[in-house]
Amino acid sequence: MKANTEVLEHLAAEVTRLENQRAAAEAEAERAAQRLEELGSRREALAPGPSTTAAAGEGGHAKPLAALVEALDEEAATVSRTRTLAQDAVRGLEQLIVNAQVRQREEEKRLARERFEALCEERYTLDGEAEEAIAGLAEVLERLEKLHAEQVRAASDAGDPSAAQHDPSGTVEPWLARRLRRWLADGSLERYDAPLPELDHLARKPGPDDEA
Repeated sequence: MKANTEVLEHLAAEVTRLENQRAAAEAEAERAAQRLEELGSRREALAPGPSTTAAAGEGGHAKPLAALVEALDEEAATVSRTRTLAQDAVRGLEQLIVNAQVRQREEEKRLARERFEALCEERYTLDGEAEEAIAGLAEVLERLEKLHAEQVRAASDAGDPSAAQHDPSGTVEPWLARRLRRWLADGSLERYDAPLPELDHLARKPGPDDEA
């Protein structure tokens, strides 16, 4: 069971790791988007109009200005690729997260099924204990019945027939009904003659490997 739990813990850690990577990729995409917006504003501010171009040409400043704009365009292209790669990474990580979560749920269900089977076997054992307890109780009640018969004979020999009026079944039956009332069903009870482990649909006898 410990090994199974370790598998589940590993899957949970994997989901957390992927979610952290997705968050980092999303942050990278957001930073790239903000940088592109900033570069766009800067380029717009540097883009010369017709009159500015003529004036700059006369002063010999057209080439440096064009080079600066070109540099901004190159950086924007690089940042744009970064944003695209980050967005692609986010989509890829989202699919990996979904796959890992599916495996995690399947492992949880598998462990739950194993736990259910173990509880069924435990229930079978408890049913057996209940059967033994009932057998012990039945033996005690039989001894009580025999003791009552001896009491009746002894009281009769002593000239007191009143003991015969105190049949233990008149006391035992309501005593059992009072203590076991939530377990007693109405109607015919013949079908409950089998041992309790056989009647209990949620009890399963352990296999040879389990018994070993």
